[in-house]
Amino acid sequence: MTITARISRGWVLLEMMVSLAIFAMTALAVLGAIDRGLSSAERTRGQAQAVDLATSTMVKLEAGLGTVQNLAGPVPAWEPPLVSDGPFDESAPGGFSETLPAESLWEVEIDTIRSEFPGLTHVTVTVVKRASPDSESLVASYTLHQLVRLADAEEDVVGELDEMAIEAQQGGGN
Repeated sequence: MTITARISRGWVLLEMMVSLAIFAMTALAVLGAIDRGLSSAERTRGQAQAVDLATSTMVKLEAGLGTVQNLAGPVPAWEPPLVSDGPFDESAPGGFSETLPAESLWEVEIDTIRSEFPGLTHVTVTVVKRASPDSESLVASYTLHQLVRLADAEEDVVGELDEMAIEAQQGGGN
C-alpha cells in the first residue's frame, strides 16, 4: 500500500468521524427540542385543567349546586362512568373496586369577601396541583375572581325580581 492510499484512507476516516459527530449533535439538539415541547405541552394541559376546574367550581357556586364548604378542599380523582346498559356489572369500568382511587393532587381553595354591591359576594377560587401529595411545589395553578350571588336555595324564586333587577329596570338609580 502506498503512502497516498494510506493518507486517502485517513481522510475518509476523519470525514466519517466528523460527519458522525455532526449527526450526533444534531440528533441531541432535536431530542432536546422535542423534550422541551412535550414538557411545555404538559404544563399547558395542566394550566387548562386548572382553568376548567376553577370555572366549573365558580359555576357550581353560582348555580347553587354546591357551597363554599363542600366545594373547597382536595378534588377527588375522576372515575369513568358505567358503560353497561344492563344490571350492575362489577367488571365494567367504574364498577366497585378493592383498590383506593389515586389522589388527584388537585386542590380547590375558595375565599369570600362581602362586596359593596347588595346581594353579591366577591368570590376567589384558587385551584392548585401539587407535584406530589406532600410537596409544596406547584405543577399548575389558576385563580378566578368573580362577583357571585350566594344564596340559599329557599331564597331564590323563579320569576321574582330582586332589588338589583328592579334597579336595573328603572335605569340604575343615579
